[in-house]
Amino acid sequence: MKPAVHFLLAIFVGLILAGCSSGELPGGPRLETTPVSGIIHVDGAPAEFIEVECHPAPDSTGIKYPILTTTDKDGMFVLTTYESSDGLPEGNYTLTFKWLEPALVAKDKFKGAYANPQKSQQKISVVRGVETAIGVIELSSKGSK
Repeated sequence: MKPAVHFLLAIFVGLILAGCSSGELPGGPRLETTPVSGIIHVDGAPAEFIEVECHPAPDSTGIKYPILTTTDKDGMFVLTTYESSDGLPEGNYTLTFKWLEPALVAKDKFKGAYANPQKSQQKISVVRGVETAIGVIELSSKGSK
């Protein structure tokens, strides 16, 4: 390519990149978040690989999609909306759970017993600026009682 073509191509790419970095995130401006954490026990013991899914209640928060995280070896989870461990925006949420078996295709060892947000009894309210420590959530390997 000729130097003039390189120059024009560089300007074109620069303009495209500048247009893509408006500072706003897809879906609107970033919402303020508050830390949210908890611990999952299954049959009285901490459980690793529990997928925790937070479903926002309609019209209670600016978040319109579920937020996911997974428990560590101590059963601990910390929720993230934008950056690691930043928490959730103010609002009401329903929690659901899947106990994932590490495999090529993950299977839920709970067999869907805690996966339906319409049936879940685990609800949290996040207040702006007030850290939410859920505490221990007790689940059964036999499913919901």
